[in-house]
Amino acid sequence: MSPILVLQCLAVFGTTLISASTVKWLPNSSFKLPENFKDKKLPCSKQTVVFPQAIAGSITIASGTEVSGFILPEDGALILEGLLTFGDNPADTNCTEGNAYYLDTSHSFWSQADVWSSPKFNKATPDSDRVPCFNDVVEFPDNTKFTLTLPLETQFVQGLKIKNKTFTSTSDFLDYMLRKQKSDDPQQFVFNNIGRALRIGESMPCSQFGCACQLRPLSIDCSAKFCPKNPCVHPVKPLGFCCEICGGYIVFDADEGFDMKAFGDLVEDKVNEYGKDRVEYHIGFTPEIPIKRIQLVVVDKGEYEGFSAEMINSLSYALHDRWVKGEKVSQISGSPLSEAGWGGKIIVSMFFTVVLTFGALYVYYYKIPDLRVPVLSRHMPGNIFSRFERRSDSVVSLTRRDSVISSRSSAGFRNPLYDSKRGRVQVTESVVEE
Repeated sequence: MSPILVLQCLAVFGTTLISASTVKWLPNSSFKLPENFKDKKLPCSKQTVVFPQAIAGSITIASGTEVSGFILPEDGALILEGLLTFGDNPADTNCTEGNAYYLDTSHSFWSQADVWSSPKFNKATPDSDRVPCFNDVVEFPDNTKFTLTLPLETQFVQGLKIKNKTFTSTSDFLDYMLRKQKSDDPQQFVFNNIGRALRIGESMPCSQFGCACQLRPLSIDCSAKFCPKNPCVHPVKPLGFCCEICGGYIVFDADEGFDMKAFGDLVEDKVNEYGKDRVEYHIGFTPEIPIKRIQLVVVDKGEYEGFSAEMINSLSYALHDRWVKGEKVSQISGSPLSEAGWGGKIIVSMFFTVVLTFGALYVYYYKIPDLRVPVLSRHMPGNIFSRFERRSDSVVSLTRRDSVISSRSSAGFRNPLYDSKRGRVQVTESVVEE
């Protein structure tokens, strides 16, 4: 591929697939990460969490956290995602009273999940793409102490900012790092492969389909990733994600006539159809080599209601064999948990309703010795609502005791084979004179 063609790819496809942005390094301050506590264990309901005096950035505390209390920092931010419970939980039998000391983690890896932040990231961005891309500017926060291990695979970035210094070339950054080794600077970089870890200000070759985030994708370390409970039935796990998500994705090998811009326009039209306030998406290459496999991920923007799954299903039909070379994979998650299982609930409810109905009938006819229903109207006979007695040695008459059965009527009868120990109720016949 000629240099001119490479520049054309950068100009035409780079803005379509990968947009330039500032990507900031932040330590993984998840409250659900055991490594962030002094004893490497998560706090329990009988323990008080003690934060350091100052925290760099913010700490996210997930819903459902149970602790005895907090001793808050003087400087920093806590983000509460839901309901917190304070006090001893009797079910927490393995918990001992005391303090749990939260540490402001300062050592991370370039390829670790949740250590990079950027406005271009959204819920649909895979963890493999939540790293600095070839045209991004990497920025490290001021007045923070950290140790960052650089990647083994070569990564391209447009620029790098440390404090008040900006580096636009690899050589300038290496000279700076050599000088830093002789000083006690609180910000340290560990090189796994010096001279090849970062390429600053250099162009990266692209494929005919566009530019990926990096020429050599990194293997993301998901060990420190906290995966919350998904609010859907049968969540899915797109390529490059550490956790399962609610939504959907499409993966396919692009044919020679694939047009990234046309594909992006097709996706954007569907987003406008469902509403930009309902769904968000990410188009990228799968984290593998060679670069030819396209992945589209769509998730609900707010609370999961299934719009993203519907959109993926619609796009899958819209694609058909267009731009697809070989097999196309499309997966969607199930319905929200708040709406799932209604069919089963209805069946169970009907079952118990039937059981209770038959139970009530059994008790009514066989267990209760007597039950009288009051007369609803003074014009009704007093015993019109009298129930059938439970089975006994008595003969049940289908007529009133003071009535006379006509020989012409077939409404009354007696069972001659029934022998009562208590005696029968005598039914007499009388001949009605003409």
